[in-house]
Amino acid sequence: MKLVSWLVGVVLLVSSCAATEQAEIPQPTSPLESELDDSSDLTVPAPCDVDNDRAMSATIGAQIDALRAGNFSEAYSWAAPAFQQNVTEEMFERVIREGYSSLLESRSHTLSDCVLFPRDLGNTVVTVTTVSGEVYTYYYELIKTAEGWRILGAAAIAPVSSGA
Repeated sequence: MKLVSWLVGVVLLVSSCAATEQAEIPQPTSPLESELDDSSDLTVPAPCDVDNDRAMSATIGAQIDALRAGNFSEAYSWAAPAFQQNVTEEMFERVIREGYSSLLESRSHTLSDCVLFPRDLGNTVVTVTTVSGEVYTYYYELIKTAEGWRILGAAAIAPVSSGA
């Protein structure tokens, strides 16, 4: 029960990071930055375009690949700056081992239902299949930074079927 309470606390902490990070996002200052930051013009949520969908997929895939290889430092590097300010690498490893171990045993993963939000935020549903054939579904929240999409947090959810 203590583990569940601790994990809920970490999820709430990470969720609060999203609001903190939003307030700290600097506005583009050069024409080049404005061209690269095509999602900043969003005023309402919208489905992801192909480029953002691929970029989010690459970020999440890189983190899952690092976790599968047991490289927690590399996996942690894909977390958003606000997440890293509030969660140490040691805490991150503990949370993964105790609550997201399916990511350590991932055979494959797919993304669906990608949505872009104002202020360079996005979310997507990630379905992970483990080497033993178990299927897990996660809701990922991301933020677009100067380095690309970074992960603000993830939470286990019931399976989602797109287009139903």
